[in-house]
Amino acid sequence: MRFMSTLAGLLLFAGTMVALGAPAEAAGCATVLPHADGYGITCADVQRHPQSDGSELRDVTMTSTAIFQASGGTPVISPLSRPITVRVYLPKGYDPQRATRYRALYLINGGGDNYDSWTTKADLVSLVRTAGSFDGIVVMPTGGMTGWYANWAGRTDGYFAPKWETYHINQLIPWIDANFNTVADRSGRGLAGLSMGGYGTLRYAAAHPGVFSVIGAFSPGIDLRAKPAQRTISDSMWQSGAAINLTDLGEFRVNKYENGSPLPVLDQEVQRRYRLDTLFGPHTTTVFHGRTVDDWPAANPADLVTQGKYAPYSGRLALYAGGCASLPHVPDGTEPAPAACGYDTGASDDATGVSEPILGAYASEFDTTLTTLGVGHRYCYTKGGHDWNAWPAYLVDFLRYAYGTAPALCPSP
Repeated sequence: MRFMSTLAGLLLFAGTMVALGAPAEAAGCATVLPHADGYGITCADVQRHPQSDGSELRDVTMTSTAIFQASGGTPVISPLSRPITVRVYLPKGYDPQRATRYRALYLINGGGDNYDSWTTKADLVSLVRTAGSFDGIVVMPTGGMTGWYANWAGRTDGYFAPKWETYHINQLIPWIDANFNTVADRSGRGLAGLSMGGYGTLRYAAAHPGVFSVIGAFSPGIDLRAKPAQRTISDSMWQSGAAINLTDLGEFRVNKYENGSPLPVLDQEVQRRYRLDTLFGPHTTTVFHGRTVDDWPAANPADLVTQGKYAPYSGRLALYAGGCASLPHVPDGTEPAPAACGYDTGASDDATGVSEPILGAYASEFDTTLTTLGVGHRYCYTKGGHDWNAWPAYLVDFLRYAYGTAPALCPSP
């Protein structure tokens, strides 16, 4: 999610709708997809959006056996299956029979966003054209409004839970490879995302080094030990939980209730721990910034980096974060953030939720750890905010770094 502490904050940067080009063309699943059903996915509808430059945005509405599943009781929604849409960018001249297969970039959404955000809050088609170095396809699935790219360990108030990791890794990726002319191995797959999607990128990359070869994290959540991050995640579980869109909510939320009572527990520290355990499984405790705090090491990028989980991406990892208070010069992507940025993770402990300066501070620590461990990467710190004024520039820079030549200087959104 965009790490905001209220649902209003989640939706703050709605931006301006970007036209999809010519009117949509409906197409039967079997007409344009050679293997429309499989891997736990059933295709329901295909809409094709031709673009003025000859490229295409193709929307595939589908159901997945991984979203949702019964958990802890009888689900209150029926049917459990919910339609979800994947938007696929196909480059100009896309040829399903081309001998040289296309690379695929999976671009995952932030909190409060959906599969279409990179084309409604930004102009993905123009961004790809501007980057000039990427000639593959871009796969834009939904990760839920606040699904946190996890196979939930617990459940919603309505006794069901999403298995986002199963859907993305075990179902969607092989389904894409079966239906589009992609390089069906690690060498041809990239992964990038913003905010909650930046966290998801780091989490998936650590767990599945055999699936992706290049990763980009934009304003990512990095350290689950940080109290502001825990508070923001807890708030997101209360506000939207497993919702895919704003028509869900209700029983899609997550709360702990008094024994045998319909009244939620009032102690917000108890709720915070319960909600994060619902997402990531039972917590451990550790000392962090001089305090004993909860941690989920298997889901925490700040722990995963110390375990060497990002070594497989050396030279193929890009990290972007804003919130730098004062930028003495435009960085070149190889240097640590200077003191002038004012990044201070310790000073953020009492914040009610995270902000871009807090995310920037943890990104700076992450950069230092990667450098210490000898993991080659591109790190760009900026004065940008946690919004769509910054993220498009990060994507263009990432595409050039990952699929062409790294720019001499970082973007300055």
